[in-house]
Amino acid sequence: MKLISLKLNPRGGNGWESPLLEFGRRTTSLHGPNGSGKTPLVQAIPYCLGFDIKFQNDIREKCHSATLVIEHNNQFYKFSRDFGDFRIVAESGESRREFFNERDFSDAIFQEFNLTVPILVGTNRQATKPYLSSLLPIFYVRQIGGYDEPYRPPAQFILDQFAEMIRFAFGLGPKRSYTAQKELLAARGELDAIQRRIVFQQKVIADLSAHVDDSLENRNQLTQRATLLNIQVTDIRESADTAGAANDALQELLYAKEERVRILRRQYSELSLKAAGISSIRSEIEGEIQTLSLNEESKRVFESFFDICGRSDCGLFESSKASYAKSLIYLKDQIKDIEANANRAETQLEILNERIIYEESDRANIAQMIDNKNKQEFTDNLVSTVQALTRELIETEQKLTAISQLSEEKKKYLQFDQDRERSRDRIANLTNRGKHDLKYQILRTKIQELTVKWMDVLGTPNASRDVDIDLDFKFRFGKQTIDVFNGSTRSRIILAIHAALFELYLQSPEQPFRFLILDTPKQQELASEDLAKYLHALEDVCDELGGQILISSTEYRHMIGENDREWVPEFPGGQQNMYLGNSLI
Repeated sequence: MKLISLKLNPRGGNGWESPLLEFGRRTTSLHGPNGSGKTPLVQAIPYCLGFDIKFQNDIREKCHSATLVIEHNNQFYKFSRDFGDFRIVAESGESRREFFNERDFSDAIFQEFNLTVPILVGTNRQATKPYLSSLLPIFYVRQIGGYDEPYRPPAQFILDQFAEMIRFAFGLGPKRSYTAQKELLAARGELDAIQRRIVFQQKVIADLSAHVDDSLENRNQLTQRATLLNIQVTDIRESADTAGAANDALQELLYAKEERVRILRRQYSELSLKAAGISSIRSEIEGEIQTLSLNEESKRVFESFFDICGRSDCGLFESSKASYAKSLIYLKDQIKDIEANANRAETQLEILNERIIYEESDRANIAQMIDNKNKQEFTDNLVSTVQALTRELIETEQKLTAISQLSEEKKKYLQFDQDRERSRDRIANLTNRGKHDLKYQILRTKIQELTVKWMDVLGTPNASRDVDIDLDFKFRFGKQTIDVFNGSTRSRIILAIHAALFELYLQSPEQPFRFLILDTPKQQELASEDLAKYLHALEDVCDELGGQILISSTEYRHMIGENDREWVPEFPGGQQNMYLGNSLI
């Protein structure tokens, strides 16, 4: 977007107007004494683009409207805005539209310039969108307040507004997208639900694991055992020598039971030793806690002696105090873990003991059946054998079923854990405030480097060249913020920041805003030779990258080139010529 012309239109026959003022292709300079009307002309430019300007009463009474003509992508646009209620008439070719609020006007301009407007988070935590006037302060340095801070909008209504407008201007995604904030709340709620499912699943697995050995070895043994039992039952049913088959089956069943009892007793013995070890470790840790407490008590005794530590702020024992607290917390956490392990061990011992009693009772019954086989009738012996085998088969299959159930529950847990990781990744992406935004980091680095360059051009004193820009786009010079600086140094820093932003912005030919407006820099704080050097350097940038600058000044008169323009006051006034007047007089 290039500035083409500006005109202020009179209100009636006695109203004030300006000539048709054409902008220079590179530089436009306004030079005139105080009170000649420079500021209303400069303010009329952003005013025609929706910026909220408070004009003095005489301007509002004598001027009807301001008309700005711009060119964008070889197409001309004319914006006329009344000095009164919000009303802008936008014309381009055969198109003519009227806008009665800033929202509609801004949306139309953004759409015309192919700018995607972000939905941001407002200071009221509601969804909001920027106006064109929210973006303009990057390219317009106001006379009042504009040289005190690098971004001075007509209204602050967006969270981290400067950072958001920088990101918007340079085509980066928002820092705080309102849509992303809603998604973030939903993602956090989803993560909480997953966490609850994981805790419940951990309890299910712990309860099942206390009763089920799902090791591959045990699974294989149970599978083989179930197969053997099925074969034995089938053999008894089909064998001619059913008594012999039954006796063989009982002997095999007895052997399996005895082996099972031995395994259970070994597991019980190993777990008992583990429980005893846990108790021993707990006693040792409690002894360490007692020793720490004694050491702390000794420290307090030492502190009571005035000669050793006589001041209230004595720091002699500060490090030991911090070390004591950390050690005590660590040891108490260990005690909690040990108590949990001890409780689990006791529960598992009780379960193992019950299983040993049950298996021994079953083994005794099978042995009794073998001892009494000669005393029983054939049919009774056969029925008892089949019942025992069937009961053993059912128990084996139940154990296999329990192992399968535990396996499924573990699979569920793994799925929940994967869901949790995905949810955490999503939250990390949604809460990204620029920390992992490579393009934003590159942008900040380039602005840092260019700011140093322009500080040197301006000969900025008393400010460190160690420039840092944080994620909120707040500048630091060494360890000092802009607020620390005053007078000439502060004005130069602000000018350097705007020049840095402008130069980097112009490096992308597709960026729409190609101008920088400097409304009356504080020349009492800025030497003319430094301002001249700064403006000539800006002109070099504009020549190379296709930009425009407008400078308004009272004392400094900028030397213009062939394609530049200088606006001078032409209307006669009481004591001096004026930029605004009545052409009919």
